[in-house]
Amino acid sequence: MKSYIFLLLLIALGKQGFSQQQTKWYRPQFVEGICVPDSSDIFHRLPIFMKDRVRKPVWDLSQNTTGEFIHFKTSAIEIKVRYTLISDNFSMPHMPSTGVSGLDLFAIDINGNWNWAPGSYHFGDTCSYTFRNLFLAKNSTSVSDFYLYLPLYNSVTWLSIGVDQKDSFAFASKRNEEPIVAYGTSILQGAVASRPGLAWTNILQRNLDRTVINLGFSGNGRFEAPIFDLMSKVNAKLYILDCMPNLTRGFSEEEIKNRVIYGVNKLREKNKEVPILFTEHAIGYAPFYMDTARLDEYHNSSLVIERIFNGLKSSGVKNIYLLTDKQIGFDINSTTEGLHPNDIGMMKYAIAYEKKVREILNEPVGNISTEIPIEQYRDGYDWIQRHEDVIANIEKTNPTTLLIGNSIINYWGGNPKGSLARGHNEWDKYMSPMKVQNDGFGWDRIENVLWRVYHGELDHFTGKNIVLMIGTNNLGINPDSEIVEGLQFLINAIKTRQPEVRIIMVGILPRKKMEEQVKNINEKIKTMSLKNHVEFVDFGRDFLSGNTIHSKLFVGDGLHPNADGYDVLGKDLMRVLKK
Repeated sequence: MKSYIFLLLLIALGKQGFSQQQTKWYRPQFVEGICVPDSSDIFHRLPIFMKDRVRKPVWDLSQNTTGEFIHFKTSAIEIKVRYTLISDNFSMPHMPSTGVSGLDLFAIDINGNWNWAPGSYHFGDTCSYTFRNLFLAKNSTSVSDFYLYLPLYNSVTWLSIGVDQKDSFAFASKRNEEPIVAYGTSILQGAVASRPGLAWTNILQRNLDRTVINLGFSGNGRFEAPIFDLMSKVNAKLYILDCMPNLTRGFSEEEIKNRVIYGVNKLREKNKEVPILFTEHAIGYAPFYMDTARLDEYHNSSLVIERIFNGLKSSGVKNIYLLTDKQIGFDINSTTEGLHPNDIGMMKYAIAYEKKVREILNEPVGNISTEIPIEQYRDGYDWIQRHEDVIANIEKTNPTTLLIGNSIINYWGGNPKGSLARGHNEWDKYMSPMKVQNDGFGWDRIENVLWRVYHGELDHFTGKNIVLMIGTNNLGINPDSEIVEGLQFLINAIKTRQPEVRIIMVGILPRKKMEEQVKNINEKIKTMSLKNHVEFVDFGRDFLSGNTIHSKLFVGDGLHPNADGYDVLGKDLMRVLKK
């Protein structure tokens, strides 16, 4: 009898424990990385109207979910995913099931760094992944940003994400940013990466922090008109054409040329200035391959696209570029079976493409953190949404001046509205009449402003002045030299996009217990600014009482101005802008 009661007690405790850890499931209504979304099936890379316009092999391969990802935010420290696939051939002879049919989970932490989550997995009628002990989410002050990459060579038909019912969960809104659209072969589709996140297009997406739409069709990427027709419907940042590995045999150079000319003309009908990047056959340059006949064949295909590219340039086609096989730089460790890149080869692809794309888009990176563009989520608000609000407000209001900064500006007032407005009356008094837009982001550092510049905040600005007031959040993290070099790097990025605009560099405002350090670095910022023919102003003396901050002008942290401080700042800025 006692044993029976004990058993009932264990069952009751088990049920109680289960109820405390009950999983709540969420199904996505869309996925990102799709060329033209189709409500009939959110996972298909081609919309249903393309079914009768492309060859059957292309349509069948378009159901593979390569390049697709689901972006969500959650506070969970354990994430479960269940999904079903069309094919039960989970692997291929030269590609593991984790790449063909698996998932891959990444996340961006509050400082904008990418993190990877290993998971336990099962493949069957219903496949599953479980990601446990997520350090990133557990140690974040708010929800974390997750990116779930979908299978490269199988077709998802149903998917659901589960977290503990006590945890918050929400699918992220789709970004408004223009994507890179890439058209190519099995190499572009992801063969033969060991995990979805290691396909070169997905590596490139993370490195550039920009969506890459994957139109890779294994064995069937052949510069075909219907795909060009579809690509032309996308407002792209860049087009990549990487089909030569599928055109080494059975296609004359004249036929390839005609297909390319059609494609270029089609892409330029709507998007006349969007750059187009052609790519040679990566294995056309692979030293120490013993199969020289195969190597010669691949190299010949590189020569074909090079001649076509040069012909287009000679005929006056502008804004086209070529990534060569030597630039990709394959070696004897780069492939699985002499053609498809392994993870080493995928990384070589991604590095070569990133270097070329950054060159095309004028988005260089440096060797120190202040010269590497990056997101951030340190202040508890939706940083990307504010970025998009800033762009939208520029287009809507056509401001005369952009005031770029961190929380000191963000907490002042004006539009787009921030979470705080400690000096909204002072903003309305001094800044609004001069058509100044608030482009301040809480907790921003120099590298975060660089990301924002690279991702379009100046693209639609037609005003006269850009006021730059950034760097205080780098103090204590970067040495003075890296702060000054980062500011110079940022100024160069601004000048590239707005060569005629008046740039005003404002010195870092005094901070409690850092007054002398701020004074010293401002002297260095002044020297750099004048050397780069940029105006420099320092309002520090107006915020000091002797050698320390004027406490009546700041809130308790000795960093952010109060209403009286914003009144001083408003007068100072108004005087400078009126010059």
